[in-house]
Amino acid sequence: MKQVSILGCGWLGKALAKTLLEKKYPIRGSIQTAEKSNALKAIGISPYVIRLENFGVVGDLKSFVADTDILITAFPPGIRRNPEADYVARINHVLNSIPSHFNCNILHLSSIGVFGASQGNVIETDSPKPENNVGKQLLEAEKAVMRLGRNASVVRLGGLLGDGRHPVRQLAGKSNVAAPLAPTNLVHQSDVVSFLTAIIEKNLWGEIFHCVSPLHQHRGVFYKQECIANGLTPPDFSSEKTNRTKKVLDTKSAPLFDFVYELPECRFKDC
Repeated sequence: MKQVSILGCGWLGKALAKTLLEKKYPIRGSIQTAEKSNALKAIGISPYVIRLENFGVVGDLKSFVADTDILITAFPPGIRRNPEADYVARINHVLNSIPSHFNCNILHLSSIGVFGASQGNVIETDSPKPENNVGKQLLEAEKAVMRLGRNASVVRLGGLLGDGRHPVRQLAGKSNVAAPLAPTNLVHQSDVVSFLTAIIEKNLWGEIFHCVSPLHQHRGVFYKQECIANGLTPPDFSSEKTNRTKKVLDTKSAPLFDFVYELPECRFKDC
């Protein structure tokens, strides 16, 4: 069975690792602190303490990628917490650690944040036009990964929810919330895990994918309904017009690997 190494074994990476372990893949997982090692060991993941910095790597990244068949880059840019973070440099540290003679496939987890908020309907072949530093760095990181050609695939993830997380928690009770008519671009963690597992098992490399629920609802309607259904105070949305029209479409997964989103409604009750 192919060796899989997940660089960033956090909320999503760990969920993916559990599914791959059930399918008998040997898994290495990186975390940033040694305190989390035992939790990974307990479920069968070989833990590595690795921290990516602008200047380089702290930890044994070379051993982590050695003889790896599939490397999954699943760590977030971290720019919102640390505006000085250089996500592109950190991705390049990872890519440079892979020996040229290894035939390693890269599955890079990116974000629909590469697209600008006013780009309207966008599919996988549309050119991203990021409007902020996070989006620009996400796009440059994608380009660095895709220079590997047929050895790499990029998955742009929608807004993540599941396993106790849902954006309605943050919006409940808030006032003057922007863009009630903007479409939602969400996806449930369990659908993401199934999506990524299918790519790995079907060896779909050299592709850019969008992993986003096919149900795009108006933000104002969706979040008010979810609050009412779950006993939360609905947010008050602004009446001010915005140009937030971005709707990210997945046009590849169904024709390429018959993928069906099991939780497309992205409801709070399913978290």
